[in-house]
Amino acid sequence: MTTTRDYATLRHNCAEALAVDRQFGAPWVRDAFEAVPREMFAPSRFCIREEDGTYPVVSRATDPEAWGRAVYTHDRALITQFDDGDATGGQAAVGRLSSSLSSLRVVVRQLSHLDPQPGRRGLHIGTGSGYDSALLAERVGARNVITVEVDHRLAADARRALDTAGYGDVQTVVGDGEHGWPPGAPYSWVLSTASAMRIPWAWIEQTAPGGVIVTPYRGLALVRLVVANDGESASGPIADAMAFIPLRGQRGRDVVDVRPVIDATMSGAERLSTTVDLSVLGEALGAELLFHVLVPGVHIRFGETWWFQSRDASSWAAWKPTGQGRQWGPRRLLGEAEAAVTAWQEAGEPDLTDLGVTVRPDEERLWAGRSDGPSWLVT
Repeated sequence: MTTTRDYATLRHNCAEALAVDRQFGAPWVRDAFEAVPREMFAPSRFCIREEDGTYPVVSRATDPEAWGRAVYTHDRALITQFDDGDATGGQAAVGRLSSSLSSLRVVVRQLSHLDPQPGRRGLHIGTGSGYDSALLAERVGARNVITVEVDHRLAADARRALDTAGYGDVQTVVGDGEHGWPPGAPYSWVLSTASAMRIPWAWIEQTAPGGVIVTPYRGLALVRLVVANDGESASGPIADAMAFIPLRGQRGRDVVDVRPVIDATMSGAERLSTTVDLSVLGEALGAELLFHVLVPGVHIRFGETWWFQSRDASSWAAWKPTGQGRQWGPRRLLGEAEAAVTAWQEAGEPDLTDLGVTVRPDEERLWAGRSDGPSWLVT
């Protein structure tokens, strides 16, 4: 049986590994990490993703030692829910990942970028297990943390875990985090642990001038925004590369299987040679993010042949690094990809962290270098 002392040792050893990797951006983050018992927030069963794409179940009941090691593995997420249901699929699990305990490497980096100040009240979007809320409580005080969770079952489990772990003063709310939580506003900080395709204006409205908003962004990035003194905008750089499960209201449609369409239309597809090297889309995150902003609703599958497809399967394209390609449908996807790569090149080939975001009530823009530099409307 794994004891409280065993978990404390696992936690300390994990902290040492994170420190060696220089993941703690501020001393308080390590202090909070070592203070919060993560094992109290992990469900008794969860899944982990293996390299072969399977999701084996780790069970505390059947293998408590493996369960404890997994809880304190610093570079792996614990999948707690598929398709808004229970994480019980195991090896054959399929479907959409809908909740997880993020890898500890990601958790501590995100908190370091937020860096909330002691005693300052804030809003946490995406309660999940409650673990992140407990870490925030260690920094700002439990009474200063309000956390919102859209899934009532997850919220109930988090409430129990917070109470049991000694963070009963954290306020948990069941609701849609895209709308924030107006009764608690204004906030000094907002942290989302769900990825936004578009940054909800409600978060900015509910944040005091000078307040900080940190959120995963468009499945690739972590953006840190500061609300302007007049409250009419928020702007800031992309601080890190980071992937999170999206906000439920911003998931968009699932990618339709385009293979039957390809089989039926391949003979009539347009053949062409690209004049722009698209390979940077698989090599430079800055180029990939700009592609997804300028070419919305398109999924890329990398391989010997790259496949571009609109999510509704109405258009597709195939491209090889030799520059040879085919495309079919009302959208000329290779042409759109070339235009996006050209825009990235003309902006000076910015890295991901050379980009930033400005949000106003009527628009959101991605920019390169600085907020008055080259910019593109986010649609």
